[in-house]
Amino acid sequence: MALNIKINLGDCYELEDVSNDLSSSKFVTTLSDDSEVEIGVLIGNTSHTLLTEVYNLAFGPVDKNNAINDTAKLTHKDHSKTFSTIVLASLTFLSANPDKYLGIDGSNNARAYLYFRIIQNNYDQLSQYFEISGVNYYVRILRKTKDTDSSHPVDSNDMEAIPRPIQKGEKISSDKMYNYFIFKLKEGVQLP
Repeated sequence: MALNIKINLGDCYELEDVSNDLSSSKFVTTLSDDSEVEIGVLIGNTSHTLLTEVYNLAFGPVDKNNAINDTAKLTHKDHSKTFSTIVLASLTFLSANPDKYLGIDGSNNARAYLYFRIIQNNYDQLSQYFEISGVNYYVRILRKTKDTDSSHPVDSNDMEAIPRPIQKGEKISSDKMYNYFIFKLKEGVQLP
C-alpha cells in the first residue's frame, strides 16, 4: 500500500449514503488493474468498550452479504482519492453528530504505521477539521535489546487507554506506535 497518500476533500469518489443517520455509506473505487470494487464505510452503533463516546470506523470492500472486510489488502489505482472519500464520509458523519468521536483500529503494526503516516503527511489538512489523538489500549511487550537485558518487558505506560494528542511532525518508534486513532470534529467546522 502506498505511503504517499494526500487527502484532498475536493477529489473524492461519489458517496452513497446507505443509512439515514450517515453511519453507513459506500462508494466504488478503481483498483490498479482497472477493476472496480465497492467500498463500504461503517460507523459502529455502540461505543468502544474502553473509550466512551468513541465509535469504531470500519472501511473496506463489501462482500455478497453486505459485510465489510476491513482486513483486505487492495491495490487502489488512486489511494489518495480512496482515503479522501473515507475522510469525507467521516467528516459528514461527525458534522451531523458533533458529540461523538470516531476511532480507527490499526489492526496490525503495518496498518497502524500506515494510518500514522497518513495523519502526519496530511496533518495541516486534517487538523483543520479534526482533533486527532492516538491510543495504545493494550499492553505491549517490548523487545529486549540484548539477551543480558534484565529490564522488565512490559511497558507500564501502555496499560491504560489514554488518548494522547498527535502533534505535527511527531516521531514515534515502532514499539510505541499507537494502535488506535481517534478523530473529533473541531468546534465550528463546516463541511467543505
